[in-house]
Amino acid sequence: MKAYLLARLQHQPAALDHLLDGLTEAQFRQRPQSDKWSIFEHVAHLGRYQNIFVSRVTRIDREDNPAVERYVAEADPGFAEWTGLPYADLMERIREERRTLNTFLGLLHDAQLRRTARHPLYGPMTVEGWTEFFLLHEAHHLFAILRLAGSLGRTL
Repeated sequence: MKAYLLARLQHQPAALDHLLDGLTEAQFRQRPQSDKWSIFEHVAHLGRYQNIFVSRVTRIDREDNPAVERYVAEADPGFAEWTGLPYADLMERIREERRTLNTFLGLLHDAQLRRTARHPLYGPMTVEGWTEFFLLHEAHHLFAILRLAGSLGRTL
């Protein structure tokens, strides 16, 4: 795995500590609109999506160029499980799962990293391409959390 991808995998989640610092539990769970996710739901999604990503990479390693469906959190019972966790458990689980993800990806060898899977919108991607996609997706949600925290009057 490219060093810059591993570094981002290791350090990008630290942004959560800064973004969430000083928020109350009520602010954390407050939805900006009834049809929009709260900060808590964004964080739960990030945690659950780590699970999904590991299962995708495992599948890519076992199958030849599988077609991977788009992930829809609202249709995933696992997402509902993550949103049911207390805040402290959610954050600990995210950190634990990220350590597992980092170790898993760091152990893949070149042939495994070159294996591909097809995304319905973005086409074929290698494991490193999927990792970039994962990190960009995560960054998108971190940015959404930044916006929500700012709308709550949080000084960053």
